[in-house]
Amino acid sequence: MRIPTRLFLVASAAMLVLGPAAPAGADTLTQRKTAAHQKKAQILARIDALKASDSELSGAVNTLNAAVTAQLGQADAALSAVKAALDRQHQAEAAIQATEARIVSLRGGVITKAVEEYMRPGGTMSALAGVKNLSELGQRTMFLAQVAGTGSDALDQLRVARLDLLTEQKEAAKARAIADQRQKVANAQLQNLELTRSAKAKLQSALVGRIASYQAEANAVASQEATLSGFIRAQQAAGQASRGGVVGGNGRVSGAGLMWPLSGPLTSPFGYRWGGFHPGIDIGVPIGTAIHAAKAGTVIFAGQMGGYGNVVIVDHGGGFSTLYAHQSRLGCSVGQQVNQGEIIGYSGNTGNSTGPHLHFETRVNGNPQNPLNYLP
Repeated sequence: MRIPTRLFLVASAAMLVLGPAAPAGADTLTQRKTAAHQKKAQILARIDALKASDSELSGAVNTLNAAVTAQLGQADAALSAVKAALDRQHQAEAAIQATEARIVSLRGGVITKAVEEYMRPGGTMSALAGVKNLSELGQRTMFLAQVAGTGSDALDQLRVARLDLLTEQKEAAKARAIADQRQKVANAQLQNLELTRSAKAKLQSALVGRIASYQAEANAVASQEATLSGFIRAQQAAGQASRGGVVGGNGRVSGAGLMWPLSGPLTSPFGYRWGGFHPGIDIGVPIGTAIHAAKAGTVIFAGQMGGYGNVVIVDHGGGFSTLYAHQSRLGCSVGQQVNQGEIIGYSGNTGNSTGPHLHFETRVNGNPQNPLNYLP
């Protein structure tokens, strides 16, 4: 009886103390899809501020402003989620530490009791030695059962503690996985926010610069509008301008007989905006792009004109004229007869200009009209 009982206590204690390690595992999380406004913000970030129209540039800035506001909320929510996950992870790790301490205490008690029962002379582990009859054996067996029951309670507590530890280790692993995943989401949100902020700052600066330059240009042009209109009418009335020239070039011609002077995006329309009046349209092109006569006619002005910079004005007869401003270099001279499509200059950024472009006007009896009403 001594050997089996001793083995039961010692082996059971060893099994609980050296029990199998807790399996590691973590639930995987599905990453959230990128929000639609974030995708749009990324597209807007690639806008060429010089080639974008006024409305496109203003709209892009407004959209990016809204995107920054939305992404700030998302980033804050993501960081809050990370904090909550880290708090849960710390709680799980604290529970593990407490359970491990409890296991150490219980394990020590079980081992101590097993050794005492084995080593103590006359103790419970030797109580069955030297029995004289069945009656005495029965009494000693009952006594040993009580001792074994006391040891079993300690072993049961140790076994429960080990099960608690396994559960807590699983919970801690799960909490760590959630915290890691949420940190990745938060990092992505912060990165998107930084990109959107950078794009917004870039376009906002371009828009502010364009508005300031436009207002300066509008003021400069307005200050000489009366002089310009009077000059054109005087030239036409004096008969110094004639239709002249032969229609040429391979550009598409409108019903009004005009072709586009060059090819490029329309960056600023005709009319009032930003506190001023724009008497023509702006076509965004690099410096040095060839400018073609929109219609055959006679050059009545070729030179520098205040806010317009280097300008060419062509009279087409019948009170109709076209104006080409901000040129880097002129390609014609006053009195010259030009054909439709003939090169009369090269685009630039002279005068009060919002950047490299061609400012193109159409005028009737010296008064500015919307060029889009005459172009194909």
